[in-house]
Formats: sequence, structure tokens, C-alpha cells
Amino acid sequence: MAGSGSPSEPGSWFERWDERGLAVACLVAVCGSATAALFGLSAAWQMPFLFTAVYAILRTLVPLTASHRELGSLRAEVERLRHDFDQVNSSRIEHYPDAASFYRAATDYLVTRDTRHLDTWYMRIGTPDDFSESTAPFADYFQAVLDWAAAGGSVKRLFCIGTSRAHTRWTAQHREETRHLRSYSIREVTWPIKADLMSMAIMDTSAVFLAFTVGDRVQGMRIEDTEAASYFKSYFDRHWENARDVPRAPAA
Repeated sequence: MAGSGSPSEPGSWFERWDERGLAVACLVAVCGSATAALFGLSAAWQMPFLFTAVYAILRTLVPLTASHRELGSLRAEVERLRHDFDQVNSSRIEHYPDAASFYRAATDYLVTRDTRHLDTWYMRIGTPDDFSESTAPFADYFQAVLDWAAAGGSVKRLFCIGTSRAHTRWTAQHREETRHLRSYSIREVTWPIKADLMSMAIMDTSAVFLAFTVGDRVQGMRIEDTEAASYFKSYFDRHWENARDVPRAPAA
């Protein structure tokens, strides 16, 4: 059919002429050597023909042009594989063996990654003040969230309080202390279980920090994956919708 012929590959025209030139060079080398031997010419006259013959042999054994094209194709294939691998393995998980490394990482991520919104909940037996006294990096993180909200960051903070009056007083006082922060919202839920639950912080639905407390030890992890973050976001929103606003502290 007309027009069905496929276009020649890049470099094929050059390779055809290169091969023809190689054949001519071989013929010249053979003829030149034969002529030099026939007429008894000195070795100096035979050197150009010898170099031509050596080049022809090497050129035949090592197809440089084809190898260059194959290397270019291989490089492009490696780049495509690397891109596909990055697409499939876009998530990142990092583990933190203690409270210090966990809360320092959370603070650094919050203030250096241009984060705009934070959903977080605190679910421990003791109040944040109690936990801050034993874990200085948490105190720094807790204050960093307040400073970040004062600078314009949006925060939803959910506190899981126990049945003791200490929790109720703490959240009411915290509400008063942070009332000037317009983009800082807090709610509370009652979860009367005598064990620390998993605490988490969702940052812009791109990263999730999870803290697990066992006794006096805190371990945690960061998951950087938008799909995983969206799962935790939906989970958080369900609890937030069913939580209650923290009332104002009663007048003294």
C-alpha cells in the first residue's frame, strides 16, 4: 500500500554510508598492501594501509554508531522505569523510637513544610500539662502549634478527656487562654478508658503523625501519603462532628 512504508530509524542513513565507507577502506587497504608488496615499496609507504586495515577491523568488531543509539535507548528506558517506580512508591514511612524524635519531627514538619491546616487529637490519661512536665519535646510541640495558629495556621484540636474534673477544668481553661486565636478550634469527647490511646496529627492531608504510648515510653511514625492521610482525615472528621464544643470557664 502507498504510504505504508515505515520511516527509517535515526542514524540509518549515516550507518549505510559508514558501512560503505568501511568496505571501500578495506578494499583500499588490501589493494594498497598488495601494490606495495608487488613493487617492493618501503614499510613507510605501507603504514597508511596498515592503519586503515586496523581501523576497519576494529570498526567491524565494535559497531560504535549502533552502540551509541542502543545506549541512548537504554538510558531513556531507565528514566521511564525510574519515573514509574516513583509513581508507585510515592508514600514514605518514617519511624521514631522515642518521644523526643517524634515531637521534634512533628514540629519541624509543621513549621517548615508550608503546612496550612492541622487536625490533631490528644488522647491520654493525663492532661497536656501533666504530659508536658515529663516530656519536654511535647511541650515544645504543643506550644509550636499555638504559635503556628497565631501566625495564621488553621487548627482543629480534639481532646479526649477522662471522667475526672481535672480534665474538664483543663480544657475549659485552655479554651479561655486560646480564645484570641481565631483559627484555633477545640472540642472534647469523653472516653473513660484507663489507657492512653493513639494520638495523631494530620497535616494538610499529606502527612500523618501517629504516637503510641506504652507506659512511660512514646513511639511514633510518620506516613507521607495523600491516600492514607485522607483515611485518617475522614476518621478524624467523624469524631469531630460528634464531639462537643468546650464551654467557657465559669466566672470566679
